[in-house]
Amino acid sequence: MADLDLIKSKVDIVELIGQYVPLKKAGRNYKGNCPFHSEKTPSFMVSPDKQIWHCFGCGKGGDVFRFLMEKEGLEFPEALAQLAEKAGVPLQSQSVGEWGNKNLLFNINELAAKFYEKAMEDSTQGRQALNYLVSRGLSRETAKIFRIGYAPTGWDYLIKFLERRGYKLDDIEKAGLAVRRTRGYSDKFHHRLMFPITNASGKVVGFTGRVLNPEDQPKYLNSPETAIFVKGRILYGLSATKEFIQQANYAVLVEGQMDLLSSYQAGVKNAVASSGTALTIDQLKLIRRYGEALVLALDADAAGGEATKRAIELAATEDLNIKVAILGEFKDPDDCIKAGVDVWKRIIDSAIPVIDFYLDHSIKKFGVDTVAGKKKVAAEVLSVISLLVDPVEKDQYIKKLASLLATSTESLYEAMGKLKAPRSAAKTAEESALPDRDPDWLSKQMLGIVLYRSNYYSDFRDRLDQIKWQGWSERVYESLKNCYTGSEFSLDNLLPTLAYDDRVALLELLMVIEEQYATMGEVDIKGELNFYINLIQRRQVKQTLTRLKAEISAAEQSGDQEKLSTLLEQFKHL
Repeated sequence: MADLDLIKSKVDIVELIGQYVPLKKAGRNYKGNCPFHSEKTPSFMVSPDKQIWHCFGCGKGGDVFRFLMEKEGLEFPEALAQLAEKAGVPLQSQSVGEWGNKNLLFNINELAAKFYEKAMEDSTQGRQALNYLVSRGLSRETAKIFRIGYAPTGWDYLIKFLERRGYKLDDIEKAGLAVRRTRGYSDKFHHRLMFPITNASGKVVGFTGRVLNPEDQPKYLNSPETAIFVKGRILYGLSATKEFIQQANYAVLVEGQMDLLSSYQAGVKNAVASSGTALTIDQLKLIRRYGEALVLALDADAAGGEATKRAIELAATEDLNIKVAILGEFKDPDDCIKAGVDVWKRIIDSAIPVIDFYLDHSIKKFGVDTVAGKKKVAAEVLSVISLLVDPVEKDQYIKKLASLLATSTESLYEAMGKLKAPRSAAKTAEESALPDRDPDWLSKQMLGIVLYRSNYYSDFRDRLDQIKWQGWSERVYESLKNCYTGSEFSLDNLLPTLAYDDRVALLELLMVIEEQYATMGEVDIKGELNFYINLIQRRQVKQTLTRLKAEISAAEQSGDQEKLSTLLEQFKHL
């Protein structure tokens, strides 16, 4: 795509990433600590020549668009639009796709947020709403930081405001701000405190409106899901708190907006709110971008307990260290903070590991005075212990549970094994569909070396042609062959023949290979390439033999002698 290349040529990748990560010159490249995982020794590299970044620790990498998407939690069209604006490049319509429609909704929601803020300042009822916030303990400064506003009592004030600025009723409805009724449209929100909901980059995607009249229902009214607002992919407050989460390397998860605002004002600014919705894997992925741990400080009721359990189950898949803040007699964080800022900070600092929370929670719920109670405690706690990766940590908790239940560690390990069996089977099926390791790794390594030392290609071409390339590697290798001139090939000629995503992946691969082989001699590099070719050829022969054995067995059972003879000949040849 011409737009992408033009934008990249005008955006200095070192300058852009340097706004997030302190970078130091390291030869032709720049190095720093990875912003996506915790590390003491820098393994994050940026290549100004290739306009590529890569972390040798966690394996993430890509171009400027991918960095912005990973760091800010953006979709590609939004990252494209932001960088295009930074580069001063007007986007062609074919590059934008559905972004134009989404951008329209962003603009409508942004104007609505300004309308609600102005109504809070300028109307009598708006000032009364602000006084209500202050009476709840929030300062005017906090209200401004989070852009809290007021929705007037009229039925179409916002609609008329947006129409005067050229927006159509249909689009206002799509933004979630208008409701179609029998006699036309009306505003979605009336006489409510308005909490703008933003994505990770700070764009307004929706709203939560809280009643000011106790007789009105529901107490909290949310925007409907739209093209830009999916509840399970948003965390309230993240755009304002993500830097504090990164500094602390952990996030505090609370349930409601007021909990978040109170925590922020109290000085615990590394917090986000789930806004009363069930926690999702997408939300945990957002948190994992900025920190390695999560402290759950949810409401001290049944819903909070279930939310805690859900968070634990999901967090295991995202490698998040989970702790639980015990609220004690306080019904929610906001209630706790009203008792004293120091109380809230002490509760957060005293958060306990999630397994200890589950041990205490389960024993209080089921008791350990009966065999039935012990069985229920064991089943609930073992299901959580089984998620632990560290065998030493797992063993310590097994011993602790055994002591509390007055049973043997052997019996608990046996019980845990039975609990894990169906989970392991499910995980195996999932891993087969989405493998953790790149099945194309060997092919990519060979291609990387050939790209790094293009003069090797003529020596190995016959053997490389015999390899059964697949996927990305097949596309790149076919283009490579077409660019071969008889002595060697040029990377400058190869890149334009590839699709944009393939080009980015190829440049990132080349950056990795250059780092790996920078200090290795020519003979050793050539030997490495020969080793990889031998290895993949042996693997492919083994795979073919396995397939042929299965087909021979099937031919024998069916009595197909002709097919059996052909298959046996192929098997002997290999």
